[in-house]
Amino acid sequence: MGIYSQIKEQVSTRKAAERYGYKVSRTGMMCCPFHNDRTPSMKVDQNFICFGCQEKGDVIDFTAKLFGLSPYDAAGKLIADMGLTVTSDDIPKAPPGTRQRAKRERLEKEQFEHAVSRIYNVYCDYFHLLNEWAEVHAPRSPTEEFHPLFVEAMHQRDYVEYLLDLLLYGSKEDKASVVIEKGKGVNDLERRIREFKSGDRERSSRSVVGSIAGDDGRGCEGASGNDRERPDQKLFHKRRNDPVL
Repeated sequence: MGIYSQIKEQVSTRKAAERYGYKVSRTGMMCCPFHNDRTPSMKVDQNFICFGCQEKGDVIDFTAKLFGLSPYDAAGKLIADMGLTVTSDDIPKAPPGTRQRAKRERLEKEQFEHAVSRIYNVYCDYFHLLNEWAEVHAPRSPTEEFHPLFVEAMHQRDYVEYLLDLLLYGSKEDKASVVIEKGKGVNDLERRIREFKSGDRERSSRSVVGSIAGDDGRGCEGASGNDRERPDQKLFHKRRNDPVL
């Protein structure tokens, strides 16, 4: 049996995809790494096919395209990374530095996903508070002075919802831009929300219109203190009805 046949007999495309950090659903669907795929359109089992960009092939084709390798080098990488047993006098060797590069890429991917998840969770908490403030502090008469938290809610809700949509549904470039822009200020925003929830509402009630999450160089203060992934996070930032003015 040839080398390629031995490899394909021991490892499926699905197993390789999961080994290289991709999440595969129970039905074998995953986001295609070969095009800007916002919803899972690639089916992986023994082989793979993308119903979006029409890429298809076996596990060697998948690995070769994923890492920009020749089929021969892709076979060597699979043997090394998956610990396969292949008998031949001419077993492909993984290119020098392949393991280190793959480890570095996985680490960078994990760090990026953690940053996206943390910012998303903090802004979900902030969006929840904005909705609460919009209802609780809505003026009850035409002559009543606007509460600063109501003003903040009116100014910031659309923008925060836009950020949450980018973090949840945007491309990798969209998410990276939010991480770069909001990453430094997220600690201040997290602290502000935490102060508000713990009862220090007078300090946290300062309006931050135009300076959300550190845009003015100082940052907003407060937050949730919880960067764990929520099981219902995709529904968490859906807006409530606006208050009637």
